Formats: sequence, structure tokens, C-alpha cells
Amino acid sequence: MPAISVTTIMHMVKFLVIDSAGPDLNAVIGFLKCFPCLERLYIISHLRRGMKNVRKYDPLDPIECLTLHLKKVVLQNYRGNKPDVDFANFFIFNAMVLEQMICIAFNSPSDKW
Repeated sequence: MPAISVTTIMHMVKFLVIDSAGPDLNAVIGFLKCFPCLERLYIISHLRRGMKNVRKYDPLDPIECLTLHLKKVVLQNYRGNKPDVDFANFFIFNAMVLEQMICIAFNSPSDKW
């Protein structure tokens, strides 16, 4: 089986789940470039202190799935801190056909609430 690198482009993938050590915008942008027809993106973040979202996205070099296809983004373990808000804002401002964004809070309240 051939290896897949971040330069491999897969046009048939429409649904992707990324399990990440914190909101890592650069890593996600790399994945988005590999999946130009992506419609649904689920990101599961795990707490990592000191993580910063450094944007390497150039709007003059658009990512196809952001401009044409990405309709739903789910952010799991959302904490509402600055890195999480910046991460969510990236999709709000750049996903042109985004219909739905769901933020699932870290340590969501139980049914006992």
C-alpha cells in the first residue's frame, strides 16, 4: 500500500475527523489542502498549554474546500479560551459556504444538571 503524505490530494473524501493536541491551525490548514472536496470536519482537541494559532493561510491562495465545499465544522472539547476562539473564527471568516458550526464544551454538564 502506498504511503500518503500531506501533499497527497484526495478528492473523494467528504468527511474528516482530526484528533489533535490542541487547536493547531497550521496542521488543520495542511489537511484542508489535501481534501479539496471536504464538506464536514470534526476536530477533537486535547488540552495542551502554550499552543498558539499561527496563521499561515494566504487568502490570495485559497483552499478549495473553504471556498466551495465545507458546510459543517464540529469542535469537540471547546474551552472558549483565546486559542479556541481564534480557531473557531478562522472557519467563520474563511469557510464561505459554512452552514453549521457546533462547539462541544470540554467537561460538558452531565444530565444531573
